[in-house]
Amino acid sequence: MAARSDALLRYRTIDACLRDTTRKYTLKDLIGKCSEALGRKVSTRTVQLDIQFMRDKKEGYGAPITVFENRYYRYRNQNYSLTDTLVKKRDIASLQDIVTTLKQYSAFREFGNLKSAVNIIDEEIASIIEKRESVICCETREKFGGIEYFDTVYDAIIHKKVLCIGYHSSRSNNIISMIFYPMYLKEYRGRWFALGYKDGLKGVYRLPLDRIRDFSYSILPFPKELEFDPENYFKDIIGVTRLTSDIRNIALLAKNRIAPYLKLNPLHHSQKVLEEMENGDIKISIDIIPNKEFYNRIMELQPDISILSPRDIGIEANFRAATMMESAPYCEQAEESGKDSDTITWDDDFNLFSNV
Repeated sequence: MAARSDALLRYRTIDACLRDTTRKYTLKDLIGKCSEALGRKVSTRTVQLDIQFMRDKKEGYGAPITVFENRYYRYRNQNYSLTDTLVKKRDIASLQDIVTTLKQYSAFREFGNLKSAVNIIDEEIASIIEKRESVICCETREKFGGIEYFDTVYDAIIHKKVLCIGYHSSRSNNIISMIFYPMYLKEYRGRWFALGYKDGLKGVYRLPLDRIRDFSYSILPFPKELEFDPENYFKDIIGVTRLTSDIRNIALLAKNRIAPYLKLNPLHHSQKVLEEMENGDIKISIDIIPNKEFYNRIMELQPDISILSPRDIGIEANFRAATMMESAPYCEQAEESGKDSDTITWDDDFNLFSNV
């Protein structure tokens, strides 16, 4: 199993190099990259055989690898990627071996979270082998924006590499370059974020991977003094945005329609049930630093939740709700039809702050 896993890692490493159009790779460069990925020296013969196998249309992947200028390797088709090809039988065997090992470890309490993931992978493999539809489905997106940069950022975190990132700014709608010191990767609701430090900026910087447009490695050294404590960073927030504000105790009223759901799926690990009412409504509290993810979560649970206190947080939630409703399609349609906007009636339950 180890030999097959090593080979797959080398194939992926070579594939990443050949897809990188920002530089040219010689055989020596590819050997160096594979050695770096495996953490030990890889022989010239091994990489040569890997390239030969990747080119093979029958046993391998049929990769259109070509040599130009008599020394550099690249794909003839620049849009080609090894990950777009069909999975080979030997790859399936490797996955089965890995799943078997993971099943053994998932029995231990420390790895309990692996259990559901292992079952999903096991079912996907079984459906491929048996040529049937999978009977397990997770919430997925057709294409995770920026996922092609995941391995690059992960490798930079592990090996303390400084990245020069070209990212799309939502404010200026331009591509902006920055020096980035990546420290941590976090997935939140189907979107991946890199957390680290931006050169010239104090505090942790949050970079969505789907904002990245290109990258290169910087020659700058990775500062030894930079630290990131994920437990401390995430413990007082919902999502990935940590502001410099203080922790607030927020009281909320949840209607009986979502009360059972919130008991089983708390808004935050600090959630406490303050009161259970006869009609099934509950009052709860959470201790967090309010951020946009918190307000978005409250919006999603409308009209079944409202903020009781503090007043300023409730007012901020109402302001965000009002701003959203101003641009709602039904408001625009009402204006176009000539109706008086004052005649539009709003559901009082949409008020996110009960005391307003």
